[in-house]
Amino acid sequence: MLKPVGLPLAFLVLCAVGRAANAEPPRTAVEAQHAAPARPPRHAVYVELLGKGGLWGVGYDYQVKPWLALGAVGSYYVIGGDHYMTLSPYVSAYPVGRGNKRWFVQLGPQMVRHETPSPVPEWMGMTSTGFSGELSTGFEYRNHVLVRAYAMVSIGEHVVPWMGVSIGWSL
Repeated sequence: MLKPVGLPLAFLVLCAVGRAANAEPPRTAVEAQHAAPARPPRHAVYVELLGKGGLWGVGYDYQVKPWLALGAVGSYYVIGGDHYMTLSPYVSAYPVGRGNKRWFVQLGPQMVRHETPSPVPEWMGMTSTGFSGELSTGFEYRNHVLVRAYAMVSIGEHVVPWMGVSIGWSL
């Protein structure tokens, strides 16, 4: 008969034997290299510099499928007394790469509201809203942190090449 002190020890031994029996056999180097990578986190919240939001922006995206994501970037800033507000929704496709290091292509519209407040009572100021299309492509690392570096072009009244960097968290 087992003593009361031996019961916890017997339980631990049985657990260890059971785990060892159910463990996967060790993989060879070739099997480990060709194993499917873990799916990157689906949600991302980030801050970007010189990207879709202009000088800076705050963004969110959701990974619908491993190769497709939907997102948006918004910003508000003041330069020389002029106020700028942007909103840029986009669709991302991931044509190359697997796991958490991938090349992406993003396409979407951009809305920019530009307001110049009046410094004098005789003039009411100026407000304009413009729309353009944006196409961007670059590299993304997504694994609890999100890092993107990309080049883009904004096509509206003018064609404007641009570059941006995004840094944030993926959940």
